[in-house]
Amino acid sequence: MEMFRFGTCEFCFPIWGRFAMEAAHEAGFHGIQITDGGGYLQPHPLNNGFVEYERFGLDLRRKDSYPLLDKWVQEDSLAAAQASDMEITGIYLYLLNHQGFVKFSDLTPQGEQCRETIHNAVKAAAQMGIPSVTVPAFGMFGVGQHTYALKKLEYAVEVGEEYGVQIYISTDMSADRQKEVVEHLHGRAKLDFCTIDPIFSNSGAAPKMIQSLGGNYIGRYRLRDALADREGVVTREESGPALLGQGDGCVQACSASILQTGYRGWIFSETPYYSQRLRRNGEDCVCLARQDRTALENMFGGKERGEQRGEI
Repeated sequence: MEMFRFGTCEFCFPIWGRFAMEAAHEAGFHGIQITDGGGYLQPHPLNNGFVEYERFGLDLRRKDSYPLLDKWVQEDSLAAAQASDMEITGIYLYLLNHQGFVKFSDLTPQGEQCRETIHNAVKAAAQMGIPSVTVPAFGMFGVGQHTYALKKLEYAVEVGEEYGVQIYISTDMSADRQKEVVEHLHGRAKLDFCTIDPIFSNSGAAPKMIQSLGGNYIGRYRLRDALADREGVVTREESGPALLGQGDGCVQACSASILQTGYRGWIFSETPYYSQRLRRNGEDCVCLARQDRTALENMFGGKERGEQRGEI
């Protein structure tokens, strides 16, 4: 019985849009999680309103500065996905990482901008027929950060329900804290669980967290590996990237835990294929991604869903 579908993320590649989809398809993936085009804070080629507002303390955004709300961008993305036989599984709100998602109250200009980003992404997903939006909520450790982020997650769930879009949460808290957040939202959001985050944040052992959170809380999985530093520690700052199963990020143990939970659905690679540190033998991003695709098939017993996309 085929149980899994394997995908990757747009932000893993040194190229964006249709080029990332073509690369992912060539590597053997069937799905891709796109980003919000960098929004107005990033020098993305589709972004007409790039302004370093944070550095200058200004809000000089243009109304056309959210690429995925542009009809041409939407049509081009969907056409590229169809041409590449690639399913766009969701939008990852990369922009929120740069907007102070956990740092600012909704009553501040920054908080209002975070809410605007969430609304724009959910609206774009609904217009494009994309089923989900992932909200990154990292650093919810202090009372203020937790409160500010939770308010925005409540808003995300409300907007998601309004537009018929599933909300996922990606976070680096302990298993118990992640449960609290999902339960606070009455199960209306699920976790987009990345296996490297607990290691980077020292919030728990990822394989045990998977067993604890299981099917009741986790809605999808992203796998990422990393090399330990010279002291044998895996850190966000010092560790180099590694292809899946070739590092010290307990990817094999995580995949075994995923299988034990009885999960059925998408498994994503989050390896940064753009990293020069991975290209020791001169491989390009497609070659690297293809190796991860093979690793996923080996770890999950080759049980990828081939044709029946709509059942997961």
